[in-house]
Parts: sequence; C-alpha cells; structure tokens
Amino acid sequence: MPSGKILRLACPLVVALAWPLVAQNSVPSAPPTAGDQRSSPAAPRKSLTFEEFVDATIAQERRLTKLIRHFKPVIETYIQNQKQDSDVQTSPKDDVYFLSRLRLDGTALSSREFETSGRSRGRKKSRRNAEVFAAGDFAQEVFPDFDHFDRQNYEFKLVRWEMLGEVRCIVIDVTPREATDNRGFMGRIWVEDQDNNIVRFTGTHTAKAYARHSFHFDSWRLNTLGNMWMPAYIYTQESGLNDPSSRGLWFKAQTRIWGYDLQQAGDHREYAKRLTDNPVAVDPNRREASQNLSPNLTVGTSAYTPEDNVVERLQLAGLMAPDGDVDRILETVVNNLLVTNNLDIAGVHCRVLLTTPLESFVIGRTIVVSRGLLDVLPDEATLAAVVAHELAHIVLNHSLAREYASRYRLFFPDLETYTKLDFRFDAAKEAEADSKGQELFSKSPYADKIASVERFLQVLEARSPQLPNLLRAHLSTDFGSSHFVAMRAIGSAKNLQVDHADQMAALPLGSRIKLDPWSDRIEILTAQSPPPMTAADKRPFEVSPFFPYLKRLAEPKATPAGTSP
Repeated sequence: MPSGKILRLACPLVVALAWPLVAQNSVPSAPPTAGDQRSSPAAPRKSLTFEEFVDATIAQERRLTKLIRHFKPVIETYIQNQKQDSDVQTSPKDDVYFLSRLRLDGTALSSREFETSGRSRGRKKSRRNAEVFAAGDFAQEVFPDFDHFDRQNYEFKLVRWEMLGEVRCIVIDVTPREATDNRGFMGRIWVEDQDNNIVRFTGTHTAKAYARHSFHFDSWRLNTLGNMWMPAYIYTQESGLNDPSSRGLWFKAQTRIWGYDLQQAGDHREYAKRLTDNPVAVDPNRREASQNLSPNLTVGTSAYTPEDNVVERLQLAGLMAPDGDVDRILETVVNNLLVTNNLDIAGVHCRVLLTTPLESFVIGRTIVVSRGLLDVLPDEATLAAVVAHELAHIVLNHSLAREYASRYRLFFPDLETYTKLDFRFDAAKEAEADSKGQELFSKSPYADKIASVERFLQVLEARSPQLPNLLRAHLSTDFGSSHFVAMRAIGSAKNLQVDHADQMAALPLGSRIKLDPWSDRIEILTAQSPPPMTAADKRPFEVSPFFPYLKRLAEPKATPAGTSP
C-alpha cells in the first residue's frame, strides 16, 4: 500500500476529536470565532439616562429596518406539532417545512417560498396545518414591530442588567399602549450597551389583526455587519390550539435566517458576474459583448467541471455552504473508506447543504450532505455509513455528471432551484449502491461500530411516520426510504437498547453545526454538554430552543454600497 494512503488512514483520530458526542441543549448559534470574528473590548461612552437609552434603541432599530431592505436572505422554518405523552412529556406527531426568501413589501416583512416539484413535495399538508401555518407568520418574528416600534405605541420598563455570552445588555419589558392599532408586541428585549442594538427579544404579537397567526417566540440576532446585529435565529413555541389557558404544548419551531452576503457567494463566482451597461472593447462587426458568462471559463489553469457549475449555482442561491473545514472532515472519512477498501479514486470531494431536511446525494464526484443530517448524526461511524452509500455510487460510475452540460440550464431564478435540479437515481442503481455501500463499510475502520448505526436506524424508523417533512429530500431520493435503511443488513439489531440515557441514538436538531448567517460558513460544534439524565431527555430529531453565545465583531465589515445604517 502506498505510504500516502497509510498517512490518510491515520486521520480517524483527528475526525473523532472534531466530532464529539453532543447532548440535547448544545445548539450552534454563535458566528465563527476565528480571524475576523474576534471579540472586541467595550468602548467607553457617555452616561445615558434610561429614557435616553430607550430613544437611542428606537433609533438604532429604525436603522436596522432601513438596512434590511437591501437584503433578501434565506429564511427557513421547521415546525413539529406535538402530542401529549404524559403530564410533562410531549413528542412530535407531524411536521411542516418552509424555505423562503425574506423580503420587504411596502412597510411589512414577507417571504416568498422556494418552489417545489411534485416529487419533492410528497404528501400534502393536512388541512389544519395549511390553515394555521404560513411562512410569512414566522417572518414577522424577525422584528418586535417592523413599522411602529416607538414611544407613541409602546411603554418601556427597566428590568436589570444581564450578560449574554460576552455582551452586556440592559433588559427591558415592552408593552403596547392601549390605543395602539399595530401588531402590538408584548414581551422583553435585550439591548447591548455599546450601540443600542436589540440582540434578543421574546414575547408575542397581541393586535387583533395578527392574533390568528401570532405565536410566542424567542428571537436572536448576531453581530455580522459593522455595529449592526442582524436577525439569525428564532425559536417559536405555542400551547393550546383553541384554549390559550391550556398547558399542553401544541408545536415547536426553529427558524434560521442566512445568506445576507449572497452577492459575494460562490467559490468561483462565475455566475455572479454582472453585465456592464456600456460594454467596452466590443467589435462592431460582431454581435457579442466583452463579458462572457459562459461556465466554461477557467479559474487559473483549471476549467470548471459540470459538477463545479452545479455546486456554484447552489451556493449563489444560498443553499450550499462555501468550501471549508467541515468539508475536509467529511473528506477524511471518505479517504478512510477508500484506503481500507484499496480503492484509488481521485477527486472525491464533499460539500454541505445549509437546509434542515435529512438529505445526501452525489454530484459527479462530489458527495453532498445536508446540515440537518450532520446535526443529528451521533458519531463518526454513523456519518461513515451515510457517506459509504454515496461513495458507492461513485465507485459504480453512477454519476449524473455527463448530463449536466446538456440537461441542466443553470440560469434560472433561485426560487426555482428545486424544480430545476434533480439528483435522484433509479431503484436499480440505488439497490446496487446499497450492496456496494455495505461492502465498503464492512471493510472500513468503522465496521466495529455498527451498533451505533443500527441504533440510529431504529430511532429513524420509529420517528419517520411522524416527521415526513424532515425525511423528505428536495434534490434527491427521500432519506427515510433510501439507501441508509439497507445498512441494517450488516448486523443484527435484535439485542440493541435505544432507550438508555447513556446511548445517544440520534441528536436533536441544531446540535452539531454552527452557521454564520452573513458568510454562510459553517463549523462543527466541539463543546460537550452534560449527558441527558433520562432517556426522555434525549429528544432525537426534535426541535430544541436556541441559546447563542453572543460576541462582537473585532472590526466592522464594509457596509454595502447605497446603504446607510
């Protein structure tokens, strides 16, 4: 065996250190802390009375509402309706999923959903969910009150000082005045003490016009742009569908906002080039401009491949993370599978979708895994089981890469991405990959950890009827009915116990990956939380609250042209 392969085989220890067991309450929320994300000491400022502090907070909130008009970030909401298991315990009974672009229409926030094909849409939502939930309802939780947050409509009461991570905040209770006719936010805000930004607010909207679609929420912002704190995470929870006094939990939801800097997205940014109004150096005898948007242009000495073009297009739509350290960790797992199976296949890469539904597929020789899937995988062996099936497609030459140039036309609106791209293989090729994937895994360094894979499968199968939207892929074959279930054939699961508190069969959503909403870069959460006290505390695949560790940027990022925060 070549020495290079021996060195690559030694890497599982590195991955194991970066892939710790994470308990339920470890939710990634803070932006990356390396390089340009260092925290800065508090700057001295003059003393303000409470009334002056409130006025400065209102003014800064107006600056943010003005700034948000210049962005159309991606906003994703995943909802789990709950059923009562006992007096104190609930569990999911069904789920709902929205993926949209956040936008400002007139004086109100709204969202436009990504279109879905008939195959990716799957089962229709129940009538109850269709009537109660809409993507725009959760977009309203991005601000306490988008257009009426002022003294004329609200009263403010000082509560206390409090630290959120490294940020010192004043906590203020906010109540609508009796005569207000707007959304009527009622709740509590946390205002950082340097620039008077609201960094967190919890509560609900009470105005009658919004009562039907107003829920209780906990909304967080991150310092991603100069001295401005941009909306990033929202946890929503509501009790009693028809009876507000009911103590039963009705639903839980996670909302994430990212893709603020999409104009800088893409590793190559070929599709981000803009045509000039007055092209220069144009031959008057030829009907072509000086700028060429062809995806066949080169970067350095390497030409774009068809799979590069598709990956780039997904990045520009805000659906795929930039190339980074998480991809290198995934590629180390791939190398371990290749080396132990004595396979010499060059050019296998890994990338991460930023969306929640569990999904994995291949684009040429690029293996793609969704952020939601990485979030819930309990250990490296289970990750290897997922990757082994996708690698099997590559080993068997099942790639769709040859079809990209002629089949896929990549210049289409972002909201049509799911209707234009399809990476599904037919049943025969999936069956071949099942068999080959089992072979690759059985010869790998992870083979003796098959019990953890089987525990994950047991919980996955037990939860799949209640969570169809979590397991419904948009770009590939649905995860719940695809290749991974075939991994059970490797061993016997009859003696496995998945209800022990010390065995994490699957993690809650949000346990593994941190997402920077400005750059879309991701990191693996390395801090460990205390293990669950009981089996009921593990909450596999379930929605859990956010609690970011807030930090300030060291140096302000440049403000986009034409804006004035």
